[in-house]
Amino acid sequence: MTIIQSATGPLDTADMGFTLMHEHVMVLWPPMYQQYPELFDRPGLMANAITKLKAAVAAGVKTMVDLTPIDLGRDPGFIQEAAQKSGMQIIVPTGLYYARPFYFLGRPDSAMTDLFIKDITEGISTTGVRANVIKCATEPEMDAINERVLRASARAHRATGVPICTHTHPATRTGLDQQRVFKDEGCDLGRIVIGHSDDSSDINYLDEIIQNGSFCGMDRIGLPQPRTDEQRVDMVTALVERGYANRITLSHDASCHLDMLAPELLDQWTDKWNFTHIPLDIVPMLKERGVSDANIHQMTVLNPRRIFEMNQPY
Repeated sequence: MTIIQSATGPLDTADMGFTLMHEHVMVLWPPMYQQYPELFDRPGLMANAITKLKAAVAAGVKTMVDLTPIDLGRDPGFIQEAAQKSGMQIIVPTGLYYARPFYFLGRPDSAMTDLFIKDITEGISTTGVRANVIKCATEPEMDAINERVLRASARAHRATGVPICTHTHPATRTGLDQQRVFKDEGCDLGRIVIGHSDDSSDINYLDEIIQNGSFCGMDRIGLPQPRTDEQRVDMVTALVERGYANRITLSHDASCHLDMLAPELLDQWTDKWNFTHIPLDIVPMLKERGVSDANIHQMTVLNPRRIFEMNQPY
């Protein structure tokens, strides 16, 4: 038994169940809502989030890891309310995206690390909600500023023990760049999920990530570009056939609300790109390809539990 933090308080990892490891409740561009608050329809967004989260619960999802970083509009109070009203167990993040973190450019790296640690150990601002995962990202390639963010994330990870889950750009193999930095910081790569690995068509790249010790986050399932569902499922199957079921997590990278797409375009994409797609559609596709129930349970229940049970500083 390991007790971790969720949006609604302590959570026993034994109760996590079917877990989506890389999702979002709401992705926003904060400057728009600071300057045009009339655009932020909180009641409408909350109702939409509750509906989508309840659908996921009904489909068998018990826990969701929200990976919305600070600079993409993370709202712990909103996440907490959505979790309470939907019944979804949601783990809240800290961390920064791959855009240049303007606030921290003229501050020491320790300012980032200290903020992440405070989010984890004390709570996010005055909300009382504690983060239990660190999100960082690299796209299209690593630069000096991005490396600072990764190193700050690694130091917060080691100080708290909470896992790191990343955003990568597989076309430029940035997952390996991230592993290099994390290893240099003394991180146990087995506590890190290298995200968006299913955007890659190069199984040798994914093999290298796994051989280095990390989990492959196959977590853009349902997103029609750059890979189809069939291609993503085929890649998961190929990795399972190599004996890697214990190094794979599954998710969609979907969101109840996503600012970067106009609502009408988001509606077109979310026919499959939503929180129910894996349990209702992808699991049967995996079974058709010969992936066993035991391996599916490993990827959707046991691996997420193990990632969060390694929750001690080192």
